[in-house]
Formats: sequence, C-alpha cells, structure tokens
Amino acid sequence: MKKGFQLAPQEKLVERAYLVGVSLPDGSVAKETEHLEELQQLATTAGAIVVGKTVQARTRIDGATFIGPGKAEELHVECKRLDANLVVFDSDLSPAQARNLEKILKINVIDRTELILDIFARHAKTQQAKTQVELAQLIYTLPRLRKLWDHLSRQQGGIGTRGPGETQLEVDRRRVYERIGRLKRQLKKFDRRKDTLRQSRVPLPVVAVVGYTNAGKSTLMNAMTDADTLVENRLFATLDTLTRKIETSNHVPILLVDTVGFIRKLPHHLVESFKATLGDIAEADLWLHVIDASHPGYAEQMSVADQTLYSIRRSNVDTLYVFNKIDQLDADTLAGFKRRYDHAVFISAKNATGLEELDNRVHELLLGKDVQVEVRIPSTDGKGIARVNSLLRQPASALVDGHCLITGVIESRLVMQLEDVSGAEVRYLS
Repeated sequence: MKKGFQLAPQEKLVERAYLVGVSLPDGSVAKETEHLEELQQLATTAGAIVVGKTVQARTRIDGATFIGPGKAEELHVECKRLDANLVVFDSDLSPAQARNLEKILKINVIDRTELILDIFARHAKTQQAKTQVELAQLIYTLPRLRKLWDHLSRQQGGIGTRGPGETQLEVDRRRVYERIGRLKRQLKKFDRRKDTLRQSRVPLPVVAVVGYTNAGKSTLMNAMTDADTLVENRLFATLDTLTRKIETSNHVPILLVDTVGFIRKLPHHLVESFKATLGDIAEADLWLHVIDASHPGYAEQMSVADQTLYSIRRSNVDTLYVFNKIDQLDADTLAGFKRRYDHAVFISAKNATGLEELDNRVHELLLGKDVQVEVRIPSTDGKGIARVNSLLRQPASALVDGHCLITGVIESRLVMQLEDVSGAEVRYLS
C-alpha cells in the first residue's frame, strides 16, 4: 500500500543574538556596557540566546551603517563565527541604516525599539493592551515599509481605470494609515469606557505603584493584596494595569493600581499608544515609586521613572519613594541609603519586610488633609448639586439669589474633582 508523504515538523527557530552598543563623546564605554546588560535582559525576555556583545567608541554616528563600514565587516565575521542569526542595536536605527547593515551582515538586524515592541506583543493579554501594541508597531513600521513587489510596480486596471494607479508601496501605506485610524478610534472608546468607570466609582483614594520595570512592583502588589499578580525576573512581565481595593491598617479603603514599568529609551510612540495606561497613573492621588535598591544603576532607573512621571505629573500628587529588595543589601549600604533618602520607605516585598511602615506612610499622606470650601452652583442643576454633595463631608446648603450655596469639608485629593463640576464656583475657606 502506497503511503502518503508526511511533512516533517518544523523546528522552532532559535534566535542567537549579538548585541551592539555605541559610546559617543558625551557618554562612556563603561556606561554603554551597563546598558548592554539591560539589552541582554530584554533579548532574553524576547526568547533569544545572547551569544556575544560589543561596544564601539565613536566620535559620531555613521549615517549609512551607524557603526561604520569597517566595523560592520568585523561584525559580519564575528557573527558568522558565533553562528548568530540576529543583531540587536541598543540605539534606534534609521530604515536605511538597517537595510545597509542587513546587506553587509547577511542576517536580520533590529534595534532596541523593535525588540521592546516584540516583548510588548508577546505579553499583551487584554484587548486594550493588544490594540495599544499593534498601534505602536504600525507607527514604527510605517516609515520602514519596503517595496517588496517590484514586478507589480503598477496595478493593472480595467477599461476606464487604466493609468498610473498606485504602487504596491502606496497601497501598503494607505492600508497602514487606515488601520492606524481604526486603532486610534478603538482606543478612544477604551478611554471613554474607563472615564465612565472612574466617574461611577465611589470616590476612594487611588494609589498607583510605579517605577522602573523589574523593580518589584508586582511583588509589592501581591504582598499588599491577594492579587496573585504574575511575578517573573523578566522585563515587562506584566503590561496591563491591575486594580485592587484594600484597607490600610487603620481600616481606610483605598484602590491600589499596579502599572506597566518604565524603561530607559522607551519609544515615544509607545508612550503615546499607552496613554490609557498612563491615564491610570494620572488619576492617582499618591504614587508609590518603587526602586530596586540592589541594582547598581538604581539612580539612573530612578531618574528615568521620574522623568516619565514628570510628563504626566499633576501638581497635587505626592510621591513616596519605596526602596525595594533591601534583603539583598548589607547593613552599611542600607544605612547609607537611609541617610541619603531620609523621607523614603525601605522594604523587601519578597520577605514582607517594612510593609507596616509603608502602610502607615500611605495613610499619613492620603488622609488628614481636609479643606473647608464653599460652593456656589445654579439651583436648577440637580445633577451638579448631587455631585458636590457626594464629594463633601457634612454638607450644608442654602438658597441665595437662585443659586445653591453649599459649605462643607473636602479631602484635598478630591479638590480637582470638585473643581471639574460644571457650573460650580469653588471658594476655599481654609
């Protein structure tokens, strides 16, 4: 009996990555070498095996190949020796630079942004996160579209439609633009849905856990709640925000929000795509900035997170610095940290050390900041009056010249919500 042929199972392609960094006069080889350690973590998170890395000191970037043709030829020989099939640059490459390098190296070349986008695509779980990642990928891809079908340089049309037509590249670009438009409209729907949920919630203090990726935010979330958030020693292990209602030791209910981690050279268009996620941070009343105290580059990571937060900062949001992983520090190093950052909290989320002090500081920063106000609002605006009364404690009302005059006490964290009530004139009495 004649047997039909069977397709042999395809072997999974193992990415063997070689990492490349460039040190310019305003930096140092040592600093770029440290940055390559983070790039190696990113590559490992994406599933690659790092087989080698190099840092080149240059006075300026080469416009054609980024590292110069001579170094590119050296890299080709080294990648061939190590059997590397992927080269990852720590800096962004222009489309032309990537094409020129691929011609010389004869293997796939990507930059840091493309690697981060790949990781985000792997870890996106919810529909919102998947939409955000796809939008960022398309925005990145748009200037890098290549004309793949040269033999179809002009589309063939029917009678009355013959003419120059569109090139395949133009068709691709048009489709990408259309898809970007649809994704942006979809994200606006997510934003509106989130705004509706926020407005319908009972006004509780919101505490956002923020910081550099892999600083231990999810571990802290698990320690403070029963969230069972995914914890891995990988960058960007979690992308979606997670909100849990908890009570402080003083029995005060708060909403604790775990957010996506920040990272050095986070692509701008990726930040734009994740506006909905950053919106959760912007709405918070307190930021817990978690810092990996055991990391040698903690100061740079701290600065990167602060700069990202600064772009969405509200003037009335307090930041509490939380130095995590103190179980990995010796006594002298920890004492030095406490002298330098005397207003911070020092914890080990893994061992549940210092959580009681953290709880007390959160309670202290969120509560006890009462403001006495007087609100003037048209007496015909029943919805507005109800909103004002829901924000104030012990409100007292009086009718004056067709307006409702409401006095009461409000927590400082709710002041912006009060000022957002349409038609309401707020006067502060204390």
